Amino acid sequence: MASLEQFYRRERRKILAWIRYRVADPDEAEDILQESFVSALGEMNAAGEIENVIAYTYSVLRNKIKDWYRKRKTAQYRQSALGEEFELDSFLPDSAPNPEKEFYRSILLEELALAIEELPADQKFAFVENSFRGKTFQELSAETGIPEGTLSARKTYAKEFLNRRLKDLKTLFLENF
Repeated sequence: MASLEQFYRRERRKILAWIRYRVADPDEAEDILQESFVSALGEMNAAGEIENVIAYTYSVLRNKIKDWYRKRKTAQYRQSALGEEFELDSFLPDSAPNPEKEFYRSILLEELALAIEELPADQKFAFVENSFRGKTFQELSAETGIPEGTLSARKTYAKEFLNRRLKDLKTLFLENF
């Protein structure tokens, strides 16, 4: 534990620069640095002494950066895919972007993600695979053996459920604009 603390104190700036080279946002880079050292410290407490603290720490750092990119990519993809699928801007009629509209949009996306989790498994599968992963019903049919028409119907039922589930939010948002 003392060796990790010494390493952190001695190499903090250098490591932060290494992270900043990979992650442009200074706050995110600082968060990744802190999370990595907390993780490394936890592992040292659980497993005892680590042979090569430097190598282990950089391994944790690389993994944390990969996780950060993965989360970021997933969030961006989810927002764009959900936005296209449900034409979210039709819920928020004013076309000029502003902080309030972005706030409502983020709430709507969160509610939509929660509503997707409520779908029956078969509808959720058809909806997610087609809408988010971009697979055609033909591809899904070949993979699963389920007829294309059945998959299409399941997606339709899913969209109907999601539109019903989000109807109150749409009304609320339209009243505020």
